[in-house]
Amino acid sequence: MLIYKGTMGFCCGVRRAIDTAINARSDKKVIYTLGKIIHNDIVVQGLQAIGILAVDNIKALSKGDKVVICSHGTTKDNFDFLLQKEVEVIDGTCPFVKKIHDKVYLDSKNGYNIVIVGDSEHTEVKGIAGWCNDNYQIISDIKEMDFSVFDKFSVVCQTTFPVHKYREIKKNMQSIATKLAKIVVFFDSICYTTLERQKEAAIIAEKSDVVLVLGDKSSSNTNKLYNIAKQKCPSVFLISNKSELSAIKELKISKLGILSGASTPDELITEVINIMIETNNNGIVEIEDVSTTKDSPNMEEVQQKQKNEKKEISMKEALKKFPPKTYKEGMRLKARVVSADNNGILVALQTAGKNDTGFIDKDEVEIDGNYNPENYKPDDELDVIIIRKSDKNDRTINLSKKAYDQLKIDDEKVKGILAGDEFTLVCTQEVKGGLLGKIGTYTVFVPASQIKMSYVHNLSDYLNKPLRLRALPPKDDEEETEKKKSRNPKRIVASQRIILEEEKMKREEEFWNSIPEGSIVSGKVKRFASFGAFVSLKYMDALVHNSELSWSKKKINSPDEVLELNKTYDFKVLSVNREEGKISLGYKQLQPKPEEIALTKYPVGSVLKGKVVRLVKFGAFVELEPGIDGLVHVSQINHGWIKSPNEALKVGDEVEVKVIGIDNDRITLSIKELLPEEPVAEAPAAEEDSAKAKDNKVERKGRKQKEEETPREYISSSSVVTLGDLLSQVNLQE
Repeated sequence: MLIYKGTMGFCCGVRRAIDTAINARSDKKVIYTLGKIIHNDIVVQGLQAIGILAVDNIKALSKGDKVVICSHGTTKDNFDFLLQKEVEVIDGTCPFVKKIHDKVYLDSKNGYNIVIVGDSEHTEVKGIAGWCNDNYQIISDIKEMDFSVFDKFSVVCQTTFPVHKYREIKKNMQSIATKLAKIVVFFDSICYTTLERQKEAAIIAEKSDVVLVLGDKSSSNTNKLYNIAKQKCPSVFLISNKSELSAIKELKISKLGILSGASTPDELITEVINIMIETNNNGIVEIEDVSTTKDSPNMEEVQQKQKNEKKEISMKEALKKFPPKTYKEGMRLKARVVSADNNGILVALQTAGKNDTGFIDKDEVEIDGNYNPENYKPDDELDVIIIRKSDKNDRTINLSKKAYDQLKIDDEKVKGILAGDEFTLVCTQEVKGGLLGKIGTYTVFVPASQIKMSYVHNLSDYLNKPLRLRALPPKDDEEETEKKKSRNPKRIVASQRIILEEEKMKREEEFWNSIPEGSIVSGKVKRFASFGAFVSLKYMDALVHNSELSWSKKKINSPDEVLELNKTYDFKVLSVNREEGKISLGYKQLQPKPEEIALTKYPVGSVLKGKVVRLVKFGAFVELEPGIDGLVHVSQINHGWIKSPNEALKVGDEVEVKVIGIDNDRITLSIKELLPEEPVAEAPAAEEDSAKAKDNKVERKGRKQKEEETPREYISSSSVVTLGDLLSQVNLQE
């Protein structure tokens, strides 16, 4: 079996922290470490056995206690608190981490926004953040970077962050910063031992059948090695103790790779290698060391290396030795025409006292595409922008004149935008709190709250899509702030929401004007309630109460007795309350009334059957069909006289009736007209009484005839008699 191994054991920073803790304990029985001194439980438990205890809560420490700061470092506030409490502090922070603390502390004071590339939950990153002012941000991906918060940034990195991922973030950050005209300085703070171990991980994994990564599962750098190896080899195992080797010993391995995290103790490494050698079936084992650094340098070597680094020189001296001649995509330059032909324009770029040449392709000269080389004479001065190369190996500086011309056109549009003109923009970058886009030389920031009228759950849904925008005026309190702090004049905060809200208000205004009381509207039944139905009228819902659904006297208990859900009907607007946003509709008003139905179905003279549904003093109500009743007056029940309808009828009786009249919404019915007439028995009376009655009848008839023959204009008020007088005369005559 061939075993490939890389750099093993503690890195110099971890070794220094452990040695510091052990040496500090020499004069005390018990000392403390602020948190776990390294991310390895085996080591932490071993230290605990000799009286070096980990404590997470600094408030638990008392005056006179001795505490060692772990290799990952801690915040400035923790240092200050411990010193104020008179706790003896021994700093075991890794020198590389300490340099990051010093860097962010100084840059933060000098007005930089600190960008920490790393895992926000890692102890080291939390410690670094504690040395910044409030103006910092932690990112693990370029999408999390917010360029809108500041104009200059200082970037540091967690010492164990994946190298390839950091380089990708750095490259993208540089590109974006150039486009946004932002200042970004980088402090490449990944530990060099981390770099070497990650390189070795890729090399070893590519050669091996199986790879064992030795270290604690909570260790960040150990997990990074595992992930790198997994990309090159399908069989990778993270081993925290020798008991986890049981399943691996059964595998047939010809090429084994062994990697070690920076906090892995030598004891675990030795045990694993010995066990794997013992389980080798062939008995022949060859170990190949592929580490790029054979021995981990001790701290004295690291400090000496730092002293041997180049001394800082002044900017003036640097410019003399290294004249700035770095051209980046997006830079705007002045160019002098050297020559022009059908292929394009050759120009000279003058920077830092040295001329360089660039080329403007014919397609990059004019916005309208009408390029004529005769229009460009030698020594003509042009405004140009550096554009991306099609071939990375091409050393030509590719330029565009039309891109610069477009910038000037867009900058001219900005005048109208700042004055309140609506404009359309495609945002190409997602940042914390919103989207970024470019128009001319200006950066446009659209806050997430200003994209639409409701909450935006996913900003990426609006990337690379046109937004209709309007610039937002500065807030009242910003004017005072601007006096104290310079505001980026090339930054526009814009909103699509205000446009959408204005359009909504306009639609609502038109809507309210289109529904006066009495108008007919069409709406879809949206939902039911016990008291009525809610109808969707384009921009809002209106209510149809149960009482407005039908002319029927029968109570409607639920609107689904008349209407169907999700079906469209015509309704009449009964009332409109714009202040409260309420609209009442009627459905029955557009339906035929009962008397209209009755005229059609039950004309006067019709004979039909019905059921007695209600008895009252003056008659009986008979239901002809559900919702349509008719009244049989007490006088129309029988030929004979009855005092109350319940003498002849009871509720529930089926009766045959005749329609004798329809007045408004009342149907008058008769039962007696369908009954045979009963013979009237003559009351016994004396002949003289009969004769007297006959004479009275003749007399009354004559008197009536005389009154009719008398002209009405000759009837005076004195001739008018009361009903009482007439009755008296009748009684006297009788």
